[in-house]
Amino acid sequence: MKPILALATLALVTLVLEEKARQLAGDAQDAYGGAVQHARASSEAVSRKVEQQPLAALFVAGAVGYLVSMVVPRR
Repeated sequence: MKPILALATLALVTLVLEEKARQLAGDAQDAYGGAVQHARASSEAVSRKVEQQPLAALFVAGAVGYLVSMVVPRR
């Protein structure tokens, strides 16, 4: 009787773990979808800003490039 009870318990635990894995996969897909939407919105906002103020965007890009060149070690 004990082996049957252990097998039934194992089957129930397996079902519970499978359901939790499905929930986790769904949550991960939702988070990914939200991140993609946020990235698109941010990219569009930056594009609009660059179109509106190209000289300021050029200055910011140059400043960022200069700072990166200061951080990256030379050979």
